[in-house]
Amino acid sequence: MNKKQKILSLSGILVIIIIITLYLVFSEKTICKDINIEIINTEKEQLINEEHIKKIVLNKYKDLIGDNINSVNLSDLEKLIEKHPSVKNAEVYKTINGILAIKIEQKTPIVRIMPIYGNNFYIDKEGTFMPVSNKGSARVIVANGNIGFDYKNTALTINDTIVTERLRDIYKLAKEISDDDFLKAQIEQIFVKPNEDYELIPKVGNHIVVLGDIYNYKNKLKYLKNFYLKTLNNKVWGIYKEINLKYKNQIVCVRKN
Repeated sequence: MNKKQKILSLSGILVIIIIITLYLVFSEKTICKDINIEIINTEKEQLINEEHIKKIVLNKYKDLIGDNINSVNLSDLEKLIEKHPSVKNAEVYKTINGILAIKIEQKTPIVRIMPIYGNNFYIDKEGTFMPVSNKGSARVIVANGNIGFDYKNTALTINDTIVTERLRDIYKLAKEISDDDFLKAQIEQIFVKPNEDYELIPKVGNHIVVLGDIYNYKNKLKYLKNFYLKTLNNKVWGIYKEINLKYKNQIVCVRKN
């Protein structure tokens, strides 16, 4: 390294030291100018909005705008925001120019449960229960019929002891469907019959899919997908009123009258 390069290198280091020093000196008195909220993964549905997050912040720090930004405990605020049932993860940080920045990742619901009593609710991809939001409605599979569960909007996951086996089965079925782009595009409803058999209602066509019990559900859905792929583009599509997958390794179709 020649003399000129050494001088430039030392100058660069000096500038960095000055910037850090100025930040440390003035950050103790940095005034909060604004709250900047970014909500990611909202391509399809937004279940929470910026104003709702801002309200959570200002309920905790009422006079934050115009006050010292260092009064904010970033870790505690992250935990507080993450208590919201639609929030999967929150990242809170402050900028050198006095902006409190918040990045929110929403949960991803995969099924909406409509029980025979009590509140509707969602179950997300990770098996966490979520109340229905008044900020928006997720376009996901609906499960109804013989489902009994009174959800009280409390923190629950699919593995908690009070959660019924019926809900665990619905979650497994909904997740298998939502993980497959083709099936997700075809199925809009899971119906639980009084005898506890499952029926699937497609988005297109006037037929029902009789799944039977949950046993071997993955293979049953594979058979259904293969059947759809073979018949969607030919003339026999639409002549059936029932596609029955109850019987092992076979599909029984019932024609319309």
